[in-house]
Amino acid sequence: ANEDPGTLPGPARYLPSQVPQCHRGLEGAVLLRPATRLHWFACSVEMAALADEAAARRQRKLRLRAQLPSLPVAYIADRIDMDEPLWGYQLRDREHGWLQGFITLTTFTTWAREFVWDSNHESAGLIPMRAANAAVRRLRAQGHETDPDFFVSEDSHTVRQIAATVGLEVGELVRLNRDQVPGLTTKAKLQAGTCLRLRPEDAADTHTLARSISVRDLCEELGLTMRDLAVLNPERTVLGSATNRLKKGTTLRVRDHASEPSVPTTPAALVERAIDEDGTLAAALNKQKRGGDPADTGVVWPRVAEISLLAAVGCGRWLVELCLDDLRASHTYDFVVLQAALGAVPFYEALGFRRVGAVARYAASEAELEQAPVAPYYHWAASDQAQLDQFGEVSYMMALDLRAAHADAPRGDSGMPVVATPPRAKGGKRPAGGGRADQPQCVRGRETARMRRARELLTHAWPAVPPAPADSAGAPAPPPPAPGGGGGCLGW
Repeated sequence: ANEDPGTLPGPARYLPSQVPQCHRGLEGAVLLRPATRLHWFACSVEMAALADEAAARRQRKLRLRAQLPSLPVAYIADRIDMDEPLWGYQLRDREHGWLQGFITLTTFTTWAREFVWDSNHESAGLIPMRAANAAVRRLRAQGHETDPDFFVSEDSHTVRQIAATVGLEVGELVRLNRDQVPGLTTKAKLQAGTCLRLRPEDAADTHTLARSISVRDLCEELGLTMRDLAVLNPERTVLGSATNRLKKGTTLRVRDHASEPSVPTTPAALVERAIDEDGTLAAALNKQKRGGDPADTGVVWPRVAEISLLAAVGCGRWLVELCLDDLRASHTYDFVVLQAALGAVPFYEALGFRRVGAVARYAASEAELEQAPVAPYYHWAASDQAQLDQFGEVSYMMALDLRAAHADAPRGDSGMPVVATPPRAKGGKRPAGGGRADQPQCVRGRETARMRRARELLTHAWPAVPPAPADSAGAPAPPPPAPGGGGGCLGW
């Protein structure tokens, strides 16, 4: 860690767009572990600007028209101020001092008066995702390699030719795709690889029974649980019993696109999302000890770590994996969770994270709690949900079970873990005056290759940031624009 808490980083006067992608081998980069909250606060605007730039690059890579959410500077500052303990890393360009990536971690804390990990509750949002995954599996079993709701042009097809091929009115085909394909007209000729939607984005998939069948057998055919099928078809009371028989010709909803989270994916791709399909991950999390006051310090889950902030340009995976190495080696935590930005969901899935359901009840007082409905969980919302409007969509919580790796985690010569997390200050209070940010401290012993690389890159001095380059008129370039967007962890 940086041993001199009095040395703070200098002003960052550069454009995020000029920051290069981090090299795969991290050549030309240095690693820092900010020593205090003040060090993190000094970088908060720079961190927000990098988050904006990372989201913009991801948007261009995926060729998305809609802007991906970022990390507002107010949210970053709030996490730096409130997270207890707080530790993490920054990767910077060695020559210029440009920030290329950052990650912060803490102990997971909730502020809802009643919070439960539950992947099976209707309000948790996983039922539509389980139905979507089941639909993908059915399509693959039928031999589909792409989503039949899309048409991918293999040659220079005209819109009229495609409409005739798929049996749609040409005007309807144009209407369905005008937002995604600018300038699309009924006479347009498409380039090979152009993808057109054939049904409204929020349409529900239905299944009409070709024969009489029991509810149990139908659920087995569809790959859905009885409860999930019943939630998708609330008006069908007959679905309440496994032995009830459904008549031939009965039409049921088997997928609800409108209720699925809008995770950016390649159009026409058949993608299964990584989720807590059977609820076992949520059940394991619920067994974890926790305690505290939701209206004051929050309810602390001492064995559950949280990745609270992350953004990077090319080094996000390395930063996360380094921190996972630290967590596994410390034996201090059993799980790590995070609130993912939707654009970063595939990134975290590739690292082994799965979406896990969470629900809560919000009320101004304990007396009103019994009357409060079970609601979707909004991470970082106040216990009375008074500030919900600033949190946007329901939190996409993801989790990873660290315990399976604990037996093989690197340990020191004395048998102690390579990393150990220091205890909180007496009384659970942070050090006064913006003191050192709590973080795992490395000790001697066997290390992973990533840990060794991190030790090689670790520096105790903040790289100097040179003056901003001049624009074409010779005037200094402006500082990064004020970022915007919603909370959550970015990746990349």
